[in-house]
Amino acid sequence: MLKHLLNDRAVLKSVQDVDEYDVPTISNIRSVNCKFEFAIKSDSAALSSQKTKPARMFCIEEVKVGDIVSYNENNFKVIQVNNYEDFEGKLMLREVFLL
Repeated sequence: MLKHLLNDRAVLKSVQDVDEYDVPTISNIRSVNCKFEFAIKSDSAALSSQKTKPARMFCIEEVKVGDIVSYNENNFKVIQVNNYEDFEGKLMLREVFLL
């Protein structure tokens, strides 16, 4: 398993429901071991500036679309989750795309 590579910590907020004002109802908050990675794109208008694009996170814990991930005091919304399994069907890693 790849647990030894998950050396970052993030806070996963499981969203139970969203009310009519688009405010999420948090059902569970927990800290997870993960590997966090940002996508950086150079801005063609200003060569010296860089802005962050969406991020992705690798973890083992269950994550679903719509959950909220907090990392370095920034909140990201989960937009896609890919599960990777070994040949026996055992979960090895989750790739979580964040926005």
